[in-house]
Amino acid sequence: MSRKDTLKAMLSRRDSELPHGNSEVDEQEAEMAPEKKLQHIRSGAVGAMGRSLGNIVSAADQARALIAEGAAVVDISPDKIDSSFVADRLPDDGEGFKELLEAIRQSGQRSPVLLRPHPEKADRYQIVFGHRRVRVATTLGRPVKAVVQNLSDEELVVAQGQENASRTDLSYIERGLFAVALEERGFDRQVIMSALGMEKTQLSKLMSVAHSVPRPIIEAIGPAPKAGRPRWMGLAEKLAASKPKALDALLQSREFHAADTDDRFAQVMDALTAKRKGPKPETIKSESGQKLATVQRSSKALNVTFDEKASPAFGDYVIGKLEQLHREYQASMES
Repeated sequence: MSRKDTLKAMLSRRDSELPHGNSEVDEQEAEMAPEKKLQHIRSGAVGAMGRSLGNIVSAADQARALIAEGAAVVDISPDKIDSSFVADRLPDDGEGFKELLEAIRQSGQRSPVLLRPHPEKADRYQIVFGHRRVRVATTLGRPVKAVVQNLSDEELVVAQGQENASRTDLSYIERGLFAVALEERGFDRQVIMSALGMEKTQLSKLMSVAHSVPRPIIEAIGPAPKAGRPRWMGLAEKLAASKPKALDALLQSREFHAADTDDRFAQVMDALTAKRKGPKPETIKSESGQKLATVQRSSKALNVTFDEKASPAFGDYVIGKLEQLHREYQASMES
């Protein structure tokens, strides 16, 4: 079997089944939710790396399988745990986090998180996955139930990304930011594809959106889980035809900050759409209330439309007076 075929065989196998406990649905429904499997992407030959992509994926699988197999679970104080070196979530304390917090408060942490020994700090750990469960434990003042495994940076991001891909609660834009963060840290595109479980074309579209929408606007909106790829692409297109500063007043408003993340996304879209439509047309009437014309203003033009039905021939009369009106206008400007 050729090297290319060997790599394809390694990447086409299915992941081990994962336990429940990391998402809102998992924590609340436990064993009632159906177990999910991940399908690895298929790819061609990979460029030279310190470790082959197949080995990285395999090591990430083994680390995640420790959870499923009930490997030694230890209690670790949350003040000894640091986040992964690449974020996969936007800050959001909405209903989903509150439900997870309440579920763990009542039933305890049913599924352990996966940690690795911190590569730079003694007696500390780094999260591979389970960030929200660590936040919940911190909030409740409880130790974190965890499995600890030595993983390289590549193995960490593949395990982190694939664990996220097995759930539905990580939003489209959060996946995009995760991919961009991996790219900025110099990870090979094949590793990013494997971490997100995406083919090359899908990943390119995802990263294009994440690059196109300014990071401050994404952070102001939040994860917006109901806004998938088409709506985020639409937002990127509207921003390209506008200026981000046009949103300053909205992003600083009390109404915007009081809304949930999906409502904030809708408000931004509405603001950009209204901006592109321009002001409403003005109706000009005579002293008696007769409609004479409609005026539509924009940044580049002022259009006057005469109502031939309401005032026949009035438009022709005005056109005949344009030269005279222009002379009077110039004289008024010189005086």
